Amino acid sequence: MSTRTTDDLVQQFTAAMTSDDVDAVVNLFRDDPGVEWTIMATGEAFRGRAAIKQLAERSVAARNHPAEAGIKPTHVFTNVEGTQLCWEYVHTGVVTDDWPTSQEKPVPGATFELPIVLVCDLRDGELVKIREYFDLRTMVEGGAKHSLYA
Repeated sequence: MSTRTTDDLVQQFTAAMTSDDVDAVVNLFRDDPGVEWTIMATGEAFRGRAAIKQLAERSVAARNHPAEAGIKPTHVFTNVEGTQLCWEYVHTGVVTDDWPTSQEKPVPGATFELPIVLVCDLRDGELVKIREYFDLRTMVEGGAKHSLYA
């Protein structure tokens, strides 16, 4: 069990996410094989710290953040009990050749601006689950279901 407060967790999560610090993000998760990050747009779920770390590393490799681009939080709040965190942000960047697998994917060098919401379950100052929401069609054309990370 962590001695981290909910406020500390939110501050550390924000710092890690906005600086692409993969290890710092992963270390905010409870050390439990049941922790999970689910991409709601594709239905892909990554369970355990190792899988979450792989997801984060692949996500960071998939884009660059030139100039003022990057991850910019817009609304960040928790419930009174400190068991839920909503972390809304706009992600702007440039697609790299390392974009994850997909039936249709953006052209490398393309710029993007993607609003994303993370709904996080917290327990004792640690992350236990993240559900990531975004409009997949913002990034790829077509109406078919896509698996970005599989």
